[in-house]
Amino acid sequence: MRITQSMVMNSYTSRLGKVFENLDHATQQVITKRNFLSAVEDPAAAARAYQLRKNFQQNNDYINNVQDVLDTMDSLDASMMVISKMAESAHVTLTAGRNGVWSQDDRMIFANELRAMQRTAIEALNARFDDKFLFGGSSTKTLPFELTEDTSTTPPRQVLTFRGLDITDPANQEKLKAFADEKIYIDMGFGLTVDIGADGLPIVKDSSAFNTSIPGINFLGYGVNPEDNLVLTLGLIADELEKEPLDYDATTHLWEKLTDHRQSILRAVTKVGADYNFLQKQKSVLERNSDNLNSKILNVEFIDMEVAINNLKMADYVYRASLEIGTKILTPSFIDFMR
Repeated sequence: MRITQSMVMNSYTSRLGKVFENLDHATQQVITKRNFLSAVEDPAAAARAYQLRKNFQQNNDYINNVQDVLDTMDSLDASMMVISKMAESAHVTLTAGRNGVWSQDDRMIFANELRAMQRTAIEALNARFDDKFLFGGSSTKTLPFELTEDTSTTPPRQVLTFRGLDITDPANQEKLKAFADEKIYIDMGFGLTVDIGADGLPIVKDSSAFNTSIPGINFLGYGVNPEDNLVLTLGLIADELEKEPLDYDATTHLWEKLTDHRQSILRAVTKVGADYNFLQKQKSVLERNSDNLNSKILNVEFIDMEVAINNLKMADYVYRASLEIGTKILTPSFIDFMR
């Protein structure tokens, strides 16, 4: 077979192109520090990298969810502490004065304080964070609580509404119970699981997500009797203190109700604190997971720089050697052109 100069030139330039391609690939690896520049180079590693990055992003979403809830819980805790301290103050004062030794003026002063506490409680219960009402349950855009006075009765009756419903109206009790049990779940990496209920509707498994809903009536109380609610109980106590003479039995009964409400508020505040600490720990776990996933991503996607530089040096040596060989088999004019 006759080998012509043209055949030699074509074969040489073809192989030199591949050598140059290897040099360029090695150069790009050093510049980008990536183990592969396209998925076709290593499909298995590319698939692994895709899954790791998906898990990494999902884990970061969990971290953001936890942080959002922690920020909300700071505001929740502040508002609930206002109500808790208010209930504690009312309880202490009433405990000291319910034995009937108060003067009428003392009782009037404390009654006014109780009505001021009612207004303060409503303001705290209507607190907002991130343009959402904290104690409205699933209704975060509508004012949750409103305290008004019904002047059609004698004496006038205080009316407390939650999401527009009178909490003492017997016709509203079932709806209020449903409001108190409302849940808003957020996925925080607990393995979100959704089951199908008997009615065919999806039900989130409690242990697989975090409930962020805290309806105010859940810890304030509700029922057909006004004394079943903390805010209305304060008003009832004020009414009794304004009477002359003081009804010791009625005041004692309301003091006992106030004691129950105070304990309910304390339990709610304690639960928020425990949930806050739990979420802080969960955030730490998720941050460690993020670090571990990032380490795996680096191992899969990025190359050891010592290996990359060694590959570059080898590719450069082969390329220069190829050019040197070309001087012996090609015409000088073509080599000049290649240089």
